[in-house]
Amino acid sequence: MNSPESEKSNDLLELLKQGDNQAYEKIYHAFSKELLLAAYKKTGDRLVAEEIVQNIFISLWERKAELNIANLPGYLFGALKFAVINHIRSLVMENKYMEYQSLNYSENDQDTHNQIELHDLSSLIEQSLNSLPEKTQEVFRLSRFQHQSTKAISTSMNISEKAVEYHITQSIKRIRAYIKNFYIFL
Repeated sequence: MNSPESEKSNDLLELLKQGDNQAYEKIYHAFSKELLLAAYKKTGDRLVAEEIVQNIFISLWERKAELNIANLPGYLFGALKFAVINHIRSLVMENKYMEYQSLNYSENDQDTHNQIELHDLSSLIEQSLNSLPEKTQEVFRLSRFQHQSTKAISTSMNISEKAVEYHITQSIKRIRAYIKNFYIFL
């Protein structure tokens, strides 16, 4: 027999599949703090934890129609587990790369090499930003380059804080994909 909590989750999931924003917000408010706390415990980094949780909820919204979820908390915490594993895996790869770099380049070579890489990376980021919609570009630049808070951006652009977070997350995803595709191409 299903518990009242389980039935409530199932009702919210059905509404979510139909694109109901209120159902999505209820799910977000019911689970986001717990997920954030769990993510923070595993990563030790508040910003990383927030990004992971935000990406889980964005994915939930984007894939709402195709998802077949029997246990909403199980699904969300399972997604968190895999996101944390992927984050740790990327850190391990980054550390291995840095170790390789330090073993294979002298300090002077490394300084020059780092300057070239930084310039190339800056150019790639600028190119990927220019491929984004204008509003998304503006939100990202205000957030990351001018260090404005989500609330300040929301007020100045007259959009919701959730919209600001969405634009930032989309920017980061697109920039990562752009850079990844560039390096895969090389």
